[in-house]
Amino acid sequence: MKTKILIIAFMAIITPKLLGQDTIEQIQPTIMVMPFTKSGQNALDLFENDFKWQSIIARVNNAFQERGFRPKDLQETINQVKKTKAISSLKNANFNVEEAIYMEARTDIIVKAFINIFSEDGINNSVQVSLKAIETSSRMSLYDLPTATSPPFKTTDYGYLVDRILTEENRIEKFIDGLNEAFKQIVDLGKAITIEIMVTEDSLFKLDDEIGEDADFISELITDWVKQNANKNQYRIKQDSENILSFDEVRIPLRTESGNNYSINDFAKSISKAIAKICSQKEGIKAKRRRASVSEGTIRIILP
Repeated sequence: MKTKILIIAFMAIITPKLLGQDTIEQIQPTIMVMPFTKSGQNALDLFENDFKWQSIIARVNNAFQERGFRPKDLQETINQVKKTKAISSLKNANFNVEEAIYMEARTDIIVKAFINIFSEDGINNSVQVSLKAIETSSRMSLYDLPTATSPPFKTTDYGYLVDRILTEENRIEKFIDGLNEAFKQIVDLGKAITIEIMVTEDSLFKLDDEIGEDADFISELITDWVKQNANKNQYRIKQDSENILSFDEVRIPLRTESGNNYSINDFAKSISKAIAKICSQKEGIKAKRRRASVSEGTIRIILP
């Protein structure tokens, strides 16, 4: 028996049916379907060149579309990444393709579908599916749907097999209900990110340097800024020492007051400017702003 392992990631749009009429006008998180494999194969290359993969993703899209979703188009996103990176193929790319697609899609939620395809002599086929919803900024798990397996069928329409599993026993509805409940907390508290501020040999300032007449430490002033700018003052310190100040959870809003998207990159820009201004209060030394590094829900900044 030949076994193929497929994994599909979704990023989708939650509709009024999910969020309620009172919040949908302000919060409209986005979703797209993206395949990858545990085996290390370039699943995106397979998607572009294998109709079987296209069929599976199309059927998953349909399952969400029939329930009011509007998934973002994967192929269009891939095309934009290729254009931006000036490449003709994602195969053997010298950058993190998955992260590049996340950045291009700019979605709020990733739903990963782990799918095993079992084939018996190419005639009787079955699939095994489980779903996991993940918040994009923090990679925090929101909701899981247990694994389910279809009976063997004499068909090569793998999209049909996936659709059958999702619709039987109201699995897709249960998944959406669970995702909805988890997402309501994000709407209320904000997206969770982590922050690391480090001192290196090149840093002119130290986290325990005293600033101003009140002799506040730089780390204390940075913490005060985070407290004031975190969504609903939701933040938690992980480590506070002379060389590192880290927060294992800082909540940021999904949208600005004007309704525009607010991303971790926006917060990174603000905090890097704030740190430069705080350090510049030290007498006799001008602080040069350091560009923040943003990766997988974490902001990393080296103290000036």
